[in-house]
Amino acid sequence: QPMTLTDAGEVFLRKGNELLLSYQEMLDEISFCTQKEQLRIRVAIPVTETPPYLPELLTRFAKEYPDMDVRIVKVEPKEAAKRSSDYDLYFSTLPLGNDLENVIIKEDEYAVVLSSVLASRIYGDHWQEIDEQLRLYGDLYALRDLPFIFLTNRIDETVLDQQIIFSDAGFTPEVAFQSENSELNCNMCKLGAGAYVTTMEYCNRFFGDSLNKNDGMLLYPIRTSIDPVAIALSHRKGMRLNRADRCFIETARDFLN
Repeated sequence: QPMTLTDAGEVFLRKGNELLLSYQEMLDEISFCTQKEQLRIRVAIPVTETPPYLPELLTRFAKEYPDMDVRIVKVEPKEAAKRSSDYDLYFSTLPLGNDLENVIIKEDEYAVVLSSVLASRIYGDHWQEIDEQLRLYGDLYALRDLPFIFLTNRIDETVLDQQIIFSDAGFTPEVAFQSENSELNCNMCKLGAGAYVTTMEYCNRFFGDSLNKNDGMLLYPIRTSIDPVAIALSHRKGMRLNRADRCFIETARDFLN
């Protein structure tokens, strides 16, 4: 015989079906949000500089992963750990501090770059001897008579890596120019305002064909205590990387190497 529901049974069945439908809708929405998160990535870069290779890297990433959305945000290196919820990956040269997990993309080294015109003006006939010392030993102290250009943060402090490098070198240089913008600093260096310390990768990408020509820019690797000297994509410790994060890391590694 067919079963007949009581009034209470009919209420239970109707409410139960509504509950199951709501549960399925919730699962669908969670799945949709999760899929969107898997396709979106926020990449932070330092306030003071935009890596000169970034536009080309982003173009390659967009070509390889057209379904993924990359947003660029700017975060002070000294605030990278505190503001780790504002980004997924932080694209920067180490050191960044101990509160982040660093995925090293490329080993690098620090270098000093200066115009050949500035070198001739300050050292004259002695430049050949200085040039040889730099090539053999990478000792920044050899350039202690030069004015230097400094990268500063928004409260006018010299960035950490430059502080460490000049402490290692054992001298306090004359400040020719300083700004929060690395591209501006490189252009001032190109015009002969002073020497500039940054990474080899940055110099090679920014100055390109003008490096180590008689009438161009001179580039010398230098010794520092910073270890490792590397370009890294960093994230907060314990964070689980999603698909977009992993794809961006691999694309960056392939591109820079």
